[in-house]
Amino acid sequence: MSEYSRSSATFKNYAISLGIIVGILLLMYVVVATRSEERIPTVEYGPDAETLRAEADYQVTLPSEDLPEGWTPTSSHLDINEPVEWSLGFATPQDSHVMITQSDDDPGRVIADRVEDADPVGVVNAGDREWEHFDNDDDWRALVWQEDDVTLIVSGPADLDELAYMAEGLRPMPEDGDAGATEGSEGAGNTEGADTGDEGSGSEPADA
Repeated sequence: MSEYSRSSATFKNYAISLGIIVGILLLMYVVVATRSEERIPTVEYGPDAETLRAEADYQVTLPSEDLPEGWTPTSSHLDINEPVEWSLGFATPQDSHVMITQSDDDPGRVIADRVEDADPVGVVNAGDREWEHFDNDDDWRALVWQEDDVTLIVSGPADLDELAYMAEGLRPMPEDGDAGATEGSEGAGNTEGADTGDEGSGSEPADA
């Protein structure tokens, strides 16, 4: 084979290889671009909140009206057959998940169901409440607050800062009027930070 033929064959092979690489890169770009355009499905939880207010004997609690971008309501499950219980789930800015549960069922049952074998490790002060902090080795944690007639839990695989941020912004639902903002919205949150204090250590601010 002449030197010219060898050069032509080498160039042809190089062009084929380069074309394959470019094709792979283009395919990866299309996949990434498509995923980036996907939107997390949201739910309208206002109707469930209104129903709960009409049926529950306890004060209904809602998330902050000013949750910033990245907090997206993704699920709402309401049971008005005794016990009366509502669970509202949110996707978080750090691609995790937080669930708010409020129930007038036996506190032990509610806590066992949402804490998922996590152990009490301290307290978190958020939103004028002192929450019991649960954590385990399986990347699951919960904040628990109890009154005589209701147990309120903020739980999920999200980190403590995100749980505390949600807990800090919780607000009572007005007795009259609608539920207010019922989907995630842009804007500054209502929180000013939450203090966490684990057993054996002093209270430290959580960057909520």
